[in-house]
Amino acid sequence: MSLSGAQVIAKALKQQGVSVVFGIVGIPVVDVAEAIQAEGIKFISFRNEQSCSYAASAWGFLTGQPGVCLVVSGPGVVHALAGVVNSQVNLWPLVLIGGSCETTLEGAGAFQECQQVEMCRPYTKFSARPQRIELIPTVLQSATRHAALGRPGAAYIDLPADFIQGSVDTSVVPSIGPLRPVFAQADPAAIREAAMLLANARSPLIIVGKGAAYARAETAVRALVEKYQAPFLPTPMGKGV
Repeated sequence: MSLSGAQVIAKALKQQGVSVVFGIVGIPVVDVAEAIQAEGIKFISFRNEQSCSYAASAWGFLTGQPGVCLVVSGPGVVHALAGVVNSQVNLWPLVLIGGSCETTLEGAGAFQECQQVEMCRPYTKFSARPQRIELIPTVLQSATRHAALGRPGAAYIDLPADFIQGSVDTSVVPSIGPLRPVFAQADPAAIREAAMLLANARSPLIIVGKGAAYARAETAVRALVEKYQAPFLPTPMGKGV
């Protein structure tokens, strides 16, 4: 039994626990969008890649899971860079999937040919193209892990048209599990030192940042403020905590 490259992509997204993909269909990612919906993943269509990538990055911030954005090659990836940079700077998990020209036509002036992996690398934690169709799930897993774990950010996956439209035997396609969140813990000694500094402070000011928002720490922050009766100041990304 064989699968098309588009089906391999869709199944890998499903295995990673992706439930929504934001995107704009066109050459060469039409088949990918159809395969994604066939897997039961909701596809939210846009008319502009910039707004599409912003929506995916906002999804990543609100859910803590990587937002996934699917765009066409060339100008599609260029326009989507707005959301990529926004995610990278604000530490929001995002995976951008971009179609690209056939590997056999690179350097020959193919339709919307662009060096997309190199173009995205300065603005992402991870930017890569699978070497073969059967390696798509492994590269996708690396992209989602880079986007969501540690300091969150953006990742890019490049999918050539011949990979999307090609096929591969299911026996050589690896199965990947869902993304498991791993939370970094502060050094206990550093926590004790911070607590002592706060306890001995004469006029402490508590600044609430995006880390508190990510951690859903509103109850702990409120308890801290009430215990010390200290004024507090939220950063733009800490408002609402």
